[in-house]
Amino acid sequence: MFFIEGIFSVVLGFVVYRFLDSGIDSATWLTDEEKAGLVAVIDAEQREREAERGTARVSRWKLLADPQMLLFLWIYFAINVALYAVTFWLPSIVDDIGGLSSLQVGFLTAVPWLCAIAAVYVSGRVSDRIGKRRPVLVTLLVLGGCGTLLAVYVSPWAGLGALCLAAMGFKPASPVFWTIPQSYLDARAAAPGIALINSIGNLGGFVAPTAFGLIEDATGSTRAGLVGLTVVGFLAALSVLLVRGGGRNDRVRARPAKEPAAPAPEAAPGTARSALEGPAPA
Repeated sequence: MFFIEGIFSVVLGFVVYRFLDSGIDSATWLTDEEKAGLVAVIDAEQREREAERGTARVSRWKLLADPQMLLFLWIYFAINVALYAVTFWLPSIVDDIGGLSSLQVGFLTAVPWLCAIAAVYVSGRVSDRIGKRRPVLVTLLVLGGCGTLLAVYVSPWAGLGALCLAAMGFKPASPVFWTIPQSYLDARAAAPGIALINSIGNLGGFVAPTAFGLIEDATGSTRAGLVGLTVVGFLAALSVLLVRGGGRNDRVRARPAKEPAAPAPEAAPGTARSALEGPAPA
């Protein structure tokens, strides 16, 4: 199983290297006008950032001292804690229903993630339509926390439905989250900033299963772990409200409307005629 999973990742790496464009200039699917337009927009955003923060060189090491960066680290860490805990322990939680074969447990475990696929699409469309990211992210994290909380107090079958809500909240939270730090980070520090958030945040993938397992061993139940996930989800939602920037950092730039064509100047009487009308009479 691990070999099959690994070989797909290796093959995908070669496909990405061959077909994924690494920059605007190398994007073969963009016209020259579209490339120039994108470069102009990026340059304008960079000038706006420089006007707000100055033109001094951005230190990569100072990213860790930026309160907003620390907030981003915590939020993404919390998202991964919740997501990985649900991912690794969902089969065990479904197995608590009782009377199910391993194959049935496997099929039922897939149900929350099928719901999450639809949630990823819908949340992206909604955030694009309303032009804001933070309210959507807060809603998703609260939804995920409510799902894990409900799974504690309802019957096992209803708990599966509650975990569908949890997956629909925590899974789309990650792609929506990434739009926020990318619009906040200075272009000169975007690459190391994104790498820092990703590397520290992904530690949640180690912490969550380990902590969840220790809690289950100590209590003999997954309920305490689900309550912990609820707390993590709600704290992450509150943290999103502290993210600075009600404009560019939070709002999608609207596409500029095409300027209407300027009306043709009116010709002086008797000086011009339509080509369909033929020459003026002598």
